[in-house]
Amino acid sequence: MAKSAGNFYTLKDIEEKYPGKEDILFRCFRLMCLQNRYRENFNFTFERLESAMITIGNIDNFLKRLKSYNPHLHGKFRRDFRDYLQASMQGFVADIENDIDTVHAVTHIFNLISEVNRAIDEQILSDSEKNATIDILKSWDSVFGIVDWSLLEEEKIPDTIQRLVEERTLAKQEKNFQKSDEIRKEIEKQ
Repeated sequence: MAKSAGNFYTLKDIEEKYPGKEDILFRCFRLMCLQNRYRENFNFTFERLESAMITIGNIDNFLKRLKSYNPHLHGKFRRDFRDYLQASMQGFVADIENDIDTVHAVTHIFNLISEVNRAIDEQILSDSEKNATIDILKSWDSVFGIVDWSLLEEEKIPDTIQRLVEERTLAKQEKNFQKSDEIRKEIEKQ
């Protein structure tokens, strides 16, 4: 690796190649490192980085889906799901204890995402299972640091916009559509 050979990159070089993606870029680079054994040479390529971007995007989309999922079952915890989580956690710990085998440990995240997506599709994921999924992912991510947990936070609507929405609703109820349109434009400006 040498600058003169053209195969030496700094993080600044990578940031310049992907402007506006800084929020995801560092998580992608971290995932690339995790998908490589720490005792082996790390071969950086932009193809691997772009593949990691897709993977991180899939994790982000999963979190958004999990956040928007409204369970029909409350408090119920299926035995097979509990056993699956327990086996996954044991497998994760075993991989980390096995010479810090992050290559295999990362696969537990993807397997869990597949399992939970299947349960969401079948509408069998309960609120307790949803919370347990978040907890185990947080536990694993304390080692990896690749998940954007801000995606699960509730967005607070500013008070000024909330007040304008209430005024607009009132104007619509009074059938004052011109005022309602003016308020909508005001909301869009903000």
